[in-house]
Amino acid sequence: MTTDLADRAERRAAFAALAGALLLSEPGPTTAPLVAKVPELALLADSATAVDYERVLLRGVPPYESIFRSDTAERGGVVSARVADHFDDLGFDEHRSARWRVAGPDHLGLQLRAHAFLIGLEAAAWRGERPDEAARHVEAQRQLFADHVAWWAPLALDAIAVSGAHTPYAGLASSIDEFLRDEFDLLRPLPLLDTSQLPLVAVAARMGPRRLARHLMAPARCGMWLGLDDIANAAHQLGFPWRPMDGRGHLVPLVAAAHEAGELAALVKPWGERAARAQRQYEQRAAIEPGAEVMWRHMSALAGATTSLLATVAASDMTVDDDTEVVFRVAGARAKDALEVLRAQGLDVEIVDTAHDE
Repeated sequence: MTTDLADRAERRAAFAALAGALLLSEPGPTTAPLVAKVPELALLADSATAVDYERVLLRGVPPYESIFRSDTAERGGVVSARVADHFDDLGFDEHRSARWRVAGPDHLGLQLRAHAFLIGLEAAAWRGERPDEAARHVEAQRQLFADHVAWWAPLALDAIAVSGAHTPYAGLASSIDEFLRDEFDLLRPLPLLDTSQLPLVAVAARMGPRRLARHLMAPARCGMWLGLDDIANAAHQLGFPWRPMDGRGHLVPLVAAAHEAGELAALVKPWGERAARAQRQYEQRAAIEPGAEVMWRHMSALAGATTSLLATVAASDMTVDDDTEVVFRVAGARAKDALEVLRAQGLDVEIVDTAHDE
């Protein structure tokens, strides 16, 4: 029995380590030996595919937890520091010792490598007939998923598959997503006991055009990944300039320009439809992926709120006066009391994250 468990753990660890390395490394000589025995990933050994790596994973969908889970969609900060601390607690050090060309420890490739590290420890414990130790390593895997991977990786992989359509990275993203679905079912990192446990979702009552753009840039706020193609297509339909080298940061001046031209409602219409489609997709996945149900239902609530927000843009009196935004991080047993104090001062309080307060 323990031999079977060890074999299974070793297979899981091997895939997680491989997937992580392929997300971290540009195609070429370093990836060739990794995919030598995996025909379906053979193109990831071709240096010619490096252009896809740059377009999809560097410019299109940088797979960093901080981008997907921070209020500002900026890389680094508190989210990245939490991941580094978690890795240190686990004894995983590739974010410090390995020469991966990434900008932070919260990269999905490193989180997959950390998961592989823990599964490897589990496998060794099974081989050594130490079931109690194996169980501790399984719990460590569950905690890594509950604190980090489960809250953002599936959404990022969906975005990578779309951005990387017709490239080998679409297949890689699908393979990793399938692996994670099995891991969610195995580990059940986010048990949903009742819907009241879902984080609250609220959208600011007043929002200027630049604040709206910042909302749409942050998946942790809007519930979806608004990709470069989504932005470019909307801009081109209205004749607004958008260059292939423009990044998502250019969404802010684009929305401001559309507001000034009286074209804001037309600009955001396809994004509202995109949010509505995302909400339906999330509900479908929540129904068939019990191990990740809580994440999908939370993202569905965010996407639904964004759908409603964008549907009211045409009828709103949105002004630049409502672009000022101050973010307070409130945590602790009396967090709700603190929020009421802010409201009593006449401030428009927007709850952007209640799931993982410090």
